[in-house]
This record gives sequence, structure tokens and C-alpha cells, in this order.
Amino acid sequence: MRVSLVVSALLLAGGASAACSSPEIDDHRHDAEDHDSGQDVDAQDVARDADSDVHDADSTDAMDADDVDPGDEADWIVALFDRGAPLGGPLTSDAGSGWQFLEIADAIPVEMTQNFSVGRELFMADWDPAPGPRAVLDGLGPYFHETSCVGCHPTSAGRPPTLLDDGDVAPGLLIRLRRPDDGQWAGDPHYGEQFQPRALASVAPEGAVHWQPHPDDRGLISPEILLTTPEDAPTLHSETRASARNSPQIVGMGLLEAIADDDLRALANAQSEGGRVSGRVHVRPDGRVGRFGWKSLHTTVLAQSAAAFAEDIGITSALHPEESCTPTQLDCLNAPSGGAPELADSGLEAVAEFQRYVGVPAFRAAPDDAQARQGARHFDAIGCADCHTPRQHTSPDAGELLASQTFFPFTDLLLHDMGPELADAVGEGDAAPSEWRTPPLWGLGLVLQRSDDARLLHDGRAATFDEAIRWHGGEALDARQRYEALSPAAQEALVHFLERL
Repeated sequence: MRVSLVVSALLLAGGASAACSSPEIDDHRHDAEDHDSGQDVDAQDVARDADSDVHDADSTDAMDADDVDPGDEADWIVALFDRGAPLGGPLTSDAGSGWQFLEIADAIPVEMTQNFSVGRELFMADWDPAPGPRAVLDGLGPYFHETSCVGCHPTSAGRPPTLLDDGDVAPGLLIRLRRPDDGQWAGDPHYGEQFQPRALASVAPEGAVHWQPHPDDRGLISPEILLTTPEDAPTLHSETRASARNSPQIVGMGLLEAIADDDLRALANAQSEGGRVSGRVHVRPDGRVGRFGWKSLHTTVLAQSAAAFAEDIGITSALHPEESCTPTQLDCLNAPSGGAPELADSGLEAVAEFQRYVGVPAFRAAPDDAQARQGARHFDAIGCADCHTPRQHTSPDAGELLASQTFFPFTDLLLHDMGPELADAVGEGDAAPSEWRTPPLWGLGLVLQRSDDARLLHDGRAATFDEAIRWHGGEALDARQRYEALSPAAQEALVHFLERL
């Protein structure tokens, strides 16, 4: 093996064929219809709603670091602690000791559970190489990251291990490959858009992935990714850059999908007109607003699901009908297929439906948890809530169960420039290397509680909330500095609050 690329995230700035295609799949596949949220949204209304959740920057600047007036609480704090507002609205589920990720939300009516169950079975199933004993579950690869969706999104902890102590990289981390190409971002000419260390027996793996710690002057560690390729294989293009991507937990995706595009645009406009941060929507080629993935690359749960099947398991669908083989990967091109496509439209829709209605773990702070409440006040006062917007609303056109719902994901779903320390020299779509979507915070406390190996941030560099906050830069630098100016007790309270989400 030879070392082809060393990437420091810090230093580098179906079986059964589809029967009748669904309207949603046709819409994505043909990319032809205009997207209209079906409602008129007044940007000033959304701005006023955002302002009710975020304190005035000048008044916060005047406070001592730990001086938070309990009488000046944001309404979202009152809603969570005093009114018992459910974190996930209608998708909230009891987060007791027996609760598992990937369970259906408590409020889902019985008539919806059958399709949810079908989607869950496909999500949990291991795929076989073609031809396989199960016609509806063959077609794995030729290149793949995992054999199932649950391999990267486990039921027990929500996130799998990523960076292992021995320098190995676990399934929770995958490697994106991009290079600049005529003003756009393209994959590597030979290895494509994702580096794949696993392949079918008839296909040579693309190589191996390892990591080593890269400490900064504060003692924080970022992962330096090392890619090795076989001696007889082509080298990576000289301009190819790599980015490690951490697997997200899957909760509340239907609610995030149901936020109107115009609401997100209005929120971005409100931030640009005088806020402490200035996020922007990631407008995709069809005019829709991206909201899923670390760079907000995908606009719907269906599109996100289809991309994951294609890139991570090697399963084709109507939205990704071709195997992820480059023209020079002949053994990949000649590998047997599991069908055209390998995942039927009905199966893809069922998996998307399942992900839409996975339960959101309930807020786990008691009404009289004074430390959590104080932490929430600090979270609001120092500016965390500027990007991690506590409260969102779904469109009135989102369907009977999700329409006009209020929920608390703690994200604005906008792209923000997070500064050079978190930039990785890889852009996607219109998102620059230093721009990242604000990740939802709900469920993350339970992720860290359930798994000692779970990591935070896009490349898994942070093992704790404290580390994650200290990595914030760019638009979030002011909030980070305010956090660092808090007393240890105040910092502990803020982290305690995050652990209850």
C-alpha cells in the first residue's frame, strides 16, 4: 500500500424494478417543476418570531459574563420548562431508559404504522451482493461503506463510533472527495466523489482510511485523515481534497422537511438585517432550499435517502440509476447488478416515510432543574440561539399530522461560515469549504449518554459539547468567546442543558 493523500481537516483551508413512479420521485428525477410552498410568508413576521427568541446583542454585550436576568427569559425557555412544550411537537417520544433511536413517534396513528414498518425493515436490512438469495435485497456495492443503513445510524445510540484510539476509522465516518473543476466541485477522476474502503469480492477496494491526532495550541484535537491506495492503482488527482463526514442521528426529519422554504429565506433575511450572524439558504439547482446533510445539499428526506443508498451502500434507485463507478474502474463497471433499479420506488418511499416519523426524544430536564434552566439562559444570552434557533414552525400545507406544528430542533438550517479552523477545503454545491449547516441539537445529549465513542462536528473531532463549542469560529466566534468568558459553573450549566436535549 502507498500513502496517496494526507488530509488535515485543520490545515486544508431492485431486486424488484420500480412499478409506477411516484410524483415525488418524478419531481426529483426530472428536476422540472417549480417548487412552491403554497403560502405567502411575510419576512417581517418571521423576523419578529426570531427576535422573540434571541436577545438584543447590545444588551448582552453590556452584561457581565455570568449575569443573566431570570426575569428576562426568552419565551422558548418558558415554553420548555413551564409549559412543557414537546421538543419534537407531534413526533415527541418518551426518552426513558428503554427508548431506542429509530422508533416510531408515539402520536403516529395506527393506519400509518404499516408503511413505517416496511421502511424500518429496509433501513435495518443487510444487503447482499447480486445475485443474492433475496431478490429485493441484492445489489450491494460494487463499492460500499456499509451493508445497511443501520450500520451508520444504530438504534441504541443514534451514532456509531468514528475515530478509534488505534488510528482506525469506524463506520461512523465516511470520506468525501472533491476537486475544483472549472468553477465547480467535481469528484476524483478515478476514485469518484467518495473514498470506499470496502468492495465486493470481485472488485478491489479503493484503499484504506486511517487517522492521527493533530493538536492545536489550545490542546484541542482535529483528525488528520490518511488515505492509502494499492500500489497498482492510480493515485489521487493532485488537486483532490478529502473531508471526513460524521453520521448524523435520525430524528424529526419530517418536521425539518415541513418547514416552508420561504420561512427559511425569511430567517436568513432577518439575520442579514442586523443580527450577530448572517446565515444563508443553500438554493439547489431546482430552486428549492437544501436542508439535509452537513452542507444542506438535499432538499427532501427522499433525496437524502436515495443519495445515501447510492453512495454508502451502492444501491441504485430512480433518483440514482447508475452505479458509483468512474470510467477507469472497470471491475466496478463489470460487477453484477441487482436490478434496474436495485431499490424499487415503493421501497425508497417507505424508507423516506420511516425516517420522516422517527420519534424525537423528549426534553429530559425536569421543570425544577435549576441548573438546566440557568444553562438555557446562558445558551440564549451568549448567542448560541442565534444559529441554533430553538423554535421552528411547519407549513400549514405539510399534511394532516405535521401541518402548522411548533417544535424545538435548535437549528436554523442555514449555512454559516464557521471560520478557517473548521474549513476542510471541500465545497459541495454552492456551499464553500468553511460553510456548514447548523446541525439540530435535539437528541445529541442522548447520543453522548448512550455511547462513549460518539463524536460531534462534521468530522467527529469533538468528544464533548465543551470541545464542540470551543471549535466554533467565523460567525460563531463571538458566541464561543462569550462561552469561554463564563465561569466554570456557568459553562457546566450550559452543557448540562445541552445534555438534556
